Amino acid sequence: MSVKVEGLNKTVRALQRFGAEVADLKDVFSSISAEGARLASGFAPKRSGKLSSTIRGNKAKNKAVVIAGRARVPYAGAINYGWPKRGIAASLFMQRADAALAPRAVEMLEAGLDEAVRKAGLTE
Repeated sequence: MSVKVEGLNKTVRALQRFGAEVADLKDVFSSISAEGARLASGFAPKRSGKLSSTIRGNKAKNKAVVIAGRARVPYAGAINYGWPKRGIAASLFMQRADAALAPRAVEMLEAGLDEAVRKAGLTE
């Protein structure tokens, strides 16, 4: 599950053309992804804590992405989506975090874009 905002890439590009700072936009998406990572970490099963410790957000200028797992935790996908042949039930911790964050993410995005517009001097 994910939230896609139609026209967001065009909005970000337009704000940049009008003088909005890329760092301001990165901060908005970084905050959203950090909150998503915090939620996903809380929803992740905790046998050893390794999986939870790999959950991170990105710092892009036009999207917020949360990732889980790395080379030392290659089973993140199996834990999230399940692996019936191996007796692993899906925990769907990433989807649960996504659903919990979706309403707040829209509010955070609106506030961040409003602030970027204000800083760029595009409002009265």
